[in-house]
Amino acid sequence: MIPPTEAMRMDDCRAVVQRLWDFLDQELDAPTMAAIEHHVMACSGCAAHVAFARTFLEAVRSVSRSRTSQEDQHTRMLRTMVMNRLADAGFHPPPSETSA
Repeated sequence: MIPPTEAMRMDDCRAVVQRLWDFLDQELDAPTMAAIEHHVMACSGCAAHVAFARTFLEAVRSVSRSRTSQEDQHTRMLRTMVMNRLADAGFHPPPSETSA
């Protein structure tokens, strides 16, 4: 897929950028994935786009994982506080409800 002219190269680059997110999510058919991979290996401009997008996605995933972990911790703390208050008030749930 190495284009013979600069005009063709620009068309290939446009096509790669338009399909970038689907490419990174591996949502394209195998021949399209291979063509884009081949183009990116030969084109430093598109390689930079792909590198940036991969870094961006990893940063988003990292924040998402951190936020989920923090939310889980807050949920556990809140549940413990509620269960302690209920126990102080004399309410004792069945054992199956406290093991969750």
